[in-house]
Amino acid sequence: MTLLTFERTFILAHDGTKLATYAFGRGEEPALIANGLGGTLIAWTPLLEALAERFTFYSWDYRGLYDSERPTNDSDFRVAFHVADMQAVMTHYGIEQATVFGWSMGVQVSIQAAADLERINRLILLNGTFGRIFETAFHPLSRPALPWLNRLAIRAAPLLPKLVSTISRQPWLIDALDAAQLVDSGLDRELFEAVAKDFGRLDFDAYHRIMKALSEHDGAGALARLDMPILFLTGSRDQLTPPTVSQVVKGLAPQTQVHEVDGATHYALLEYPQEVIERICLFLESDDIKKCDQ
Repeated sequence: MTLLTFERTFILAHDGTKLATYAFGRGEEPALIANGLGGTLIAWTPLLEALAERFTFYSWDYRGLYDSERPTNDSDFRVAFHVADMQAVMTHYGIEQATVFGWSMGVQVSIQAAADLERINRLILLNGTFGRIFETAFHPLSRPALPWLNRLAIRAAPLLPKLVSTISRQPWLIDALDAAQLVDSGLDRELFEAVAKDFGRLDFDAYHRIMKALSEHDGAGALARLDMPILFLTGSRDQLTPPTVSQVVKGLAPQTQVHEVDGATHYALLEYPQEVIERICLFLESDDIKKCDQ
């Protein structure tokens, strides 16, 4: 497999933080991608390849992660700052209105951005929630421990890059994650390994401070204000953002189309790319008459 390459540009956020931004595709329509926490555009490869003729995709590394600068103030990891960064990306590329795709953390960012920016015409959301991630992730009995584990991870952050890099190279990793029901063994292994390999480059102190900010952010009010078309895809085995979240999303935004991918975990796009992309295309075609080329 040849990994996709992206056009990279550096811009300044409203507070002066340097952000790495990316562009891919040849389509006339602009689309923004809000990544998962610790994810990059590589994780979107099946979608990018399928829709490159319809959209030109734009994305960025979240502040403090990968090639984007860490802000000077740790409070600037809040969701409001990621929304402002999305706005800066749109302004830099001259985007007035766009479709926004969000995965995991990007779902929270996308919902809040759609409510605040008035520059988003539709949302396509994968494996995410609207807020307070520690209140929905994993089994209810484990949830009280999640904030404590996250604080512990912040303290252990200097040790994590080497540990994660070592684990990400192990041939047994995917099978172990499958046994824990964190991935489906049928996923594109080569692509997942490329995604996992990137994790070793993370600033884990920034990563877990962002996670803390996500656990404190509640986007329910923002979601309830939206009247745009929304597609919400979830995996039947997703333990990080369980499919029960979709019921709350539908209740807050009744226009939302919900699709559950049977057997999928948090990585539905890498596990069942054909089903996910077909459902996205159906959503796009129901919203306008332009056909979705695959």
